[in-house]
Amino acid sequence: MEKQWQTIDPDPETVRRLSDQVQCSPLIARLLAIRGIQSKVQATRFLHPSLSDLTPPMELAGMHEAVLRIHRAMETGEKILVFGDYDADGVTATAALVGFLRHCGARVGYYIPHRIADGYGLGADFINNRAIPAGVGLIITADCGSGSGDAVSLARQAGIHTIVTDHHPVARIPGDAVAVINPTRPECQANLAHLAGVGVAFYLVIALRTHLRKAGFWKNRREPNLKQLCDLVAVGTVADVAPLIAENRALTTAGLRQINQGARPGIAALMRMSGPADTPTDAEAIAFRLAPRLNAAGRLVHARMACELLLTDNRHKADRLARALCRLNNRRQSMEQDLLETILERLPRSPGQTTQPVLVLDGNRWHEGILGIVASRLARQFNRPTVVISTRNGVGKGSARSIDGIDLSAVLERCADLLDRFGGHPLAAGLSLSTANIPAFRSRLETIVDQMTADRGAQPAALTIDAHVPLEAITPDLMHNLERLEPFGQGNPYPLFMDSGVRVHASKTVGDRHRQMLLESGSGKGGKHPAIQFNVPGMPPGVNRLRKIAYRPQWNYWNGRKSLQLIVEGTDPES
Repeated sequence: MEKQWQTIDPDPETVRRLSDQVQCSPLIARLLAIRGIQSKVQATRFLHPSLSDLTPPMELAGMHEAVLRIHRAMETGEKILVFGDYDADGVTATAALVGFLRHCGARVGYYIPHRIADGYGLGADFINNRAIPAGVGLIITADCGSGSGDAVSLARQAGIHTIVTDHHPVARIPGDAVAVINPTRPECQANLAHLAGVGVAFYLVIALRTHLRKAGFWKNRREPNLKQLCDLVAVGTVADVAPLIAENRALTTAGLRQINQGARPGIAALMRMSGPADTPTDAEAIAFRLAPRLNAAGRLVHARMACELLLTDNRHKADRLARALCRLNNRRQSMEQDLLETILERLPRSPGQTTQPVLVLDGNRWHEGILGIVASRLARQFNRPTVVISTRNGVGKGSARSIDGIDLSAVLERCADLLDRFGGHPLAAGLSLSTANIPAFRSRLETIVDQMTADRGAQPAALTIDAHVPLEAITPDLMHNLERLEPFGQGNPYPLFMDSGVRVHASKTVGDRHRQMLLESGSGKGGKHPAIQFNVPGMPPGVNRLRKIAYRPQWNYWNGRKSLQLIVEGTDPES
């Protein structure tokens, strides 16, 4: 389906006012207005994100009870166990909690379940077979636990208390937990639902450090600077595709500073082995270099490997673990491509599937660790929600990915009677069901999503243009101004510009499916700009001009040099 080009038109008066008040260019003012910035105060906080602007942790429901219970466990020498999720958000949340509690001298260990052998979340098997025999007195969950009411009750009966830190919305929280710190709880008025799981865990650490200070705990012990944990918060937040707004923006900015200082051996090793050493780390580097490698451990082997990388102070151990994660990620990429090709080859044999408003695909013993990535790629390719299910011994386990405007959480809630378990976010979810229910589940999903798309009308994929910016305006000064809007990501996308009448001086295909070009403004000013467009066929023969292009200007780092290049998102060639 051809993408529809849409130019955003912010209020001109707001743009003019912001430009005057903030003393910025009209383009930067326009981009601020598009991001919902209306006043000088909002603009200042956006352009200068600071940890001092964080919402006080005690505004989160359950925080007071949680810090009191953890302090008691520290005083009495109870065994504390952090139970984390196996994705990058859960692993970084686990590392943040464990690292801080170790610094406090607490008796703390951690456990992250195996994706396939254990499945998602805190369960009865873990309580019976691990927590009780190990003599654990307090469990603190990281990025999970809100839907584990039965396991929390079982633990309570065995004399084990549980504190839940999570950000996944659920219909009913565990009533037997000492505290449930989850900003998506309806009764929580902190306005922090945008936090990732690691953000919630970090808020618990902030509150606990303050509580311990008031209790005189730090008189004979060095009080930690919590900025040193912000690198973990940045990685987990970006990896979980949490919106980079408000607190997330401040936390990620502080975390990127830590990463670029090379403060944590594990992250420094992983950055060094995953790309050019002279490239500064930004949110995009987290998303495409760090997150996939950290996630590869939980997808293919065990997430403990990633957590150990983040916790170690030993550089030799960090190097060894980073190399192992890079090898796992290469294997993951190969497996992902194989499964994607299998599905794409199969689709023509079921032509009706690609005309449905949702794709539901199942196969015997597909590797469960790569289902989500494949679902994400298919959802982008076909511009519709996609569920990929692996079947084994009568049980299907699947990952779902959606598109803007289709809330997966709401959709799956209406299929609850067909599912054994499900949970997640509006754009990403996991589920399990009996294989016998897959046909009915597919039919129900098609009906629900068809109704949702009918209600909102046909929505072709869109290229949302921020501004018309001729290529000759792309200069180092402009790039410096754009950097003031970083970090870019979900909720604050990298600006997308448009130009028209662009000259094509050269074009060739590289890497089989990417188009490398040399482009010049139609005016002939500003020189020629290297450009690349990913996952497209070669330029049609004889095309030397483009009616319009949609592009993002970026710095390219190569062999110690820094140069401007264009990332082209869309073109309209002249015939």
